[in-house]
Amino acid sequence: MSTQMQMSLFLGSIAFMVLVGSGFIVILTVPALAKSPIYPMIILAAVSFVITPFIGWLVAGKIQSLQKK
Repeated sequence: MSTQMQMSLFLGSIAFMVLVGSGFIVILTVPALAKSPIYPMIILAAVSFVITPFIGWLVAGKIQSLQKK
């Protein structure tokens, strides 16, 4: 497994936790969403699960390019 892949998995998991945590806070503080929060939470978790590998890959690439300079 390449170094960038390992870094992207690690950073992607951190990004997932941050996105889901901040999204849950938003969902639970908005009164319209807080009435029935289960569906917005499921959608948020699914979207975050799809997006975070790309975020991790981009951040890992930027970190590696900074270290090569």
